[in-house]
Amino acid sequence: MNRLDKRKLLFDAARELFLEQGFKKTNVAAITKRANVAVGTFYKYFESKEQIFYEVYQAENEEAKRQIVSQIDSDQPPKEMMKKFLKAIIQMSDDNAILAEWYQNTEFSQMIVEYIQEPDFWQNSYVYSFLIENIKRWRESGEFRQDIDLNTMLALFNALVVVDNHKEEVGSKHYLQVLELLTEMIVDGLTAKK
Repeated sequence: MNRLDKRKLLFDAARELFLEQGFKKTNVAAITKRANVAVGTFYKYFESKEQIFYEVYQAENEEAKRQIVSQIDSDQPPKEMMKKFLKAIIQMSDDNAILAEWYQNTEFSQMIVEYIQEPDFWQNSYVYSFLIENIKRWRESGEFRQDIDLNTMLALFNALVVVDNHKEEVGSKHYLQVLELLTEMIVDGLTAKK
């Protein structure tokens, strides 16, 4: 068996265990047992349980967002589209034990924030491409203002990521409503006056 096969076995085993029992209850020994490899083999491919969880989380997150985007009706008005997109992300996070860690595990969400400090992280994401495509379309159709450049519009939507990364400071009681209201306000502010 080659290196990529062993890495994939470990990744798949970790994904299954994280879905079944969450981050805290899963350990490296359980992952290697499920993958049928030695514990030492794990450390040839991953530094820690946190690193493999981060990679599993990122893959799960991107796939979830691809599914959501594929189901969104792009003919609806921008505000409705963005609200449905946000609600679908939140619902999928509630339904998926791996994605739910972002909202339920402060230690994990802080770890993710540290990992995503790498340059151009968001620009390489599926959601970023989805946003660019739709913002351009809304500008061309006259639905979005012409006096604000594309990069500034993207920065406004990126501000939602900043809020998401600081949900503890916002407070769990208000977090979802704040995120929904900010999304609505950003779209309202970008919408061309008729």
